[in-house]
Amino acid sequence: MTRTRILALFPPLAAVLLLVGEALTPKGLDHPISMARVVKELPIAVAHSDRLYLSNLLVIFGLGALGVSFAAFAVLVRERGSTIATVAAVVGGLAGFCGGLANVLVGYDLAAAATAHTNPSPAEQILVSANRGRAFDVVFVGYLGGLVVATILTTVALWRSRAVPRWLPVLFVLGMVLGALAPAGIVSIPLQLPITVALTALAIRIWRTTTPPGGQTQTSG
Repeated sequence: MTRTRILALFPPLAAVLLLVGEALTPKGLDHPISMARVVKELPIAVAHSDRLYLSNLLVIFGLGALGVSFAAFAVLVRERGSTIATVAAVVGGLAGFCGGLANVLVGYDLAAAATAHTNPSPAEQILVSANRGRAFDVVFVGYLGGLVVATILTTVALWRSRAVPRWLPVLFVLGMVLGALAPAGIVSIPLQLPITVALTALAIRIWRTTTPPGGQTQTSG
């Protein structure tokens, strides 16, 4: 099916965008901003503003692709676990949306302040205010909490459905944990390799669901 194959493109796309985005993010600039941190972070952002813009753009699109990927995973689940997979798709999509907003507040605002050519003190106060409001708390909780819930539900659904080898759900949940713990910079690449492999393997499985045993690709909607 055309739509299924389109969905199959999102997991590896998410993996590549997040891998490159995190690797390009200047070290120390991937955390919520506080008054104690902003004094150290703003000079780094000034020195790497273009790189910060690019890395955050990649991460934002990567999180959006990851949100869609949870819907793609539901394609693999039949009967046992299908309800869980559907819930995971909804929660994962919301988490990806919240993650994009959170990275706008954390990264794009920092890059904008770094290129505004204003005095450091007002820029620091604005950044801290934007990252300590209730709206940011809601978005950040929706991002991290939703991602945790969606990951657990997807792992359970894939495990129960027996649609994939047993090692794949285990690698998926392990890769998500390691990816979340990966620091910014080039050192993040080894920690993100497991989730990259897992997402690529799941995408291959999703793609193969459109090819019947006879080898002819289905063309219906």
